[in-house]
Amino acid sequence: MSWKAVCAAALAASAMAALPARAQLAETVAAIVNDKVISSYDVRERASLLLVSAGLQPSPELVQRANAQALQDLIDEELQIQETGNDRYHIHVTDDEIDHRLDAIARQNNATKDAFVQQLAQAGVGIETLRHQIQADIAWNRLMSGLYSNRIHISEQEISDTQQRIAASSTQPRFLVSEIYLPANTPQEFADMSNGATRLIEQMQHGAPFPAVARQFSAAPSAAAGGDMGWLAQSELPPEIQAAVQQLQPGMVAPVRAADGIYIVAVREKQEGVAQGATQQVALKQITAPAARQLQLERLQRRITSCNGLDTAIAGIDGAQLADLGQATESDLSDTIKSRIANVQAGSASTVTVDAGQASLIVVCNRVTGGGGVPTRDEIEDRLYQQEMSMLSDRYLRNLHREANIQIR
Repeated sequence: MSWKAVCAAALAASAMAALPARAQLAETVAAIVNDKVISSYDVRERASLLLVSAGLQPSPELVQRANAQALQDLIDEELQIQETGNDRYHIHVTDDEIDHRLDAIARQNNATKDAFVQQLAQAGVGIETLRHQIQADIAWNRLMSGLYSNRIHISEQEISDTQQRIAASSTQPRFLVSEIYLPANTPQEFADMSNGATRLIEQMQHGAPFPAVARQFSAAPSAAAGGDMGWLAQSELPPEIQAAVQQLQPGMVAPVRAADGIYIVAVREKQEGVAQGATQQVALKQITAPAARQLQLERLQRRITSCNGLDTAIAGIDGAQLADLGQATESDLSDTIKSRIANVQAGSASTVTVDAGQASLIVVCNRVTGGGGVPTRDEIEDRLYQQEMSMLSDRYLRNLHREANIQIR
């Protein structure tokens, strides 16, 4: 046994010895994470919180699944708290911040914080297990934002390409889908996750809300949104899910086996594809300057190839200003704007016009032609940003797992 393991075992014994005699008989060490003990009591409390939050009635199979999920969540949270609280970052989450989050959770449950705490207590859940979860979540999000928010850059080209892809796929049937993802790698894990999926579906058939179950049990990034994947065309879905959603009617739920685990898929609504060209949306920016700067604007107009860097490009033109006109359906634009951008390709600018002492040009950042329901530029940017942040967060946590000394008892 390594010296670190010996120290961990000694710490575990010390921690258990500190419990009252009756508790020592009842509680055991569930795991040790870098010398930090997670007790069986901690696991039971978190498992109870998972079941209560998801609105699930306990059964032997569900309790087993909840205990396994609770242990994994507690290990992840302990790694997150240790990392955020070390000398390198020293991120401190105050009680007021936790209380503020608790207030928000209580409001979502149509209760005051005190009433919500009492409800948990009546269900056998101590509030400290939820406070620990909130602390880890706030600290981890703060760390990820500090490390990566300025490193994630979503380009205009990425946004435009994504919009074009979504617009093109909008001619296909679309599905409003929710998911619960239960990861598995080994045959035993697949068997366990398959049984767990069956139990969860049974509970949802008896009234447990899908979003609440997803928030507590799903390992997908969509868990934070209750499993909501939004409107997706068939081609945008993973291949394993494509076949399932075709067969499911709105309101139906089914398990789907994939290469990396088990999905529980819910189809909330279906929508037939719409005719290509049903809408055309444009994202526009406008540059204005005094009429005396017309020639400079005309030279700039010939150099523009995208909306990136326009603020820098106008820096040398006295009195020039850049305005974001946002995104709109072209048919909703004024006749003047429509005529100015007619036949202007995405990434190019209109000719310069002069009116009332002001010279101006309009830059077409992108054009999206296709069916309705195409997300706005801001929605696409936020979606891509969240996907990138989720990937970086998962990678960081996996590295912590590899470097940690984790003993599961």
